[in-house]
Amino acid sequence: MPSNAHSTTDQSYDPVSIAFHWITVILVLAIFVLALFPGLVKGSIALHKSLGLTVLALVPLRLVWRFTAGRQPRHNGNDPAFLRLAATGAHAALYLLLVVTPLLGWLFVDAKGMELSLFGMKMPALALYDRTFAWMVYAWKSWIAYGLLALIVAHAGAAIGYHAIIRRDGVLRSMMPSRRLPGVSA
Repeated sequence: MPSNAHSTTDQSYDPVSIAFHWITVILVLAIFVLALFPGLVKGSIALHKSLGLTVLALVPLRLVWRFTAGRQPRHNGNDPAFLRLAATGAHAALYLLLVVTPLLGWLFVDAKGMELSLFGMKMPALALYDRTFAWMVYAWKSWIAYGLLALIVAHAGAAIGYHAIIRRDGVLRSMMPSRRLPGVSA
């Protein structure tokens, strides 16, 4: 076995981190689809809001897992320092925007004087009715949400284009769910 080979455990994120990642991806995609096509399904606006609140709850749990129990793969550190710094900054920005965007949505709904619920469970108000403030928050939320979308596209582009196609370094594969059958060794 070559000296730079690692075990499967060294080359992949842990299953909980992978699940958090892909659940977040699915939720965020659904949120954007529901926002862009509000008549797609009956109750799509309420579902958009509930999924946003779900992301708001999920991301802190994901961060706690990442920094306490999560396993990150040992990737080859041959990337230039500026690329490693850019990747770290992009991940931090993704986490930040995944929290800020739904918080602004919650603030907008409250300032608009509407009730907010998480799959039918009423949420506490963060702001009092103020139409001017509501539309200002909506503008912020729109800019930040599209910034988040751009960052997600860049993140996926880096994973697919740079890591999977150009470098072929296993970074993309390390976040993919395992396809091994239980009891079958690799």
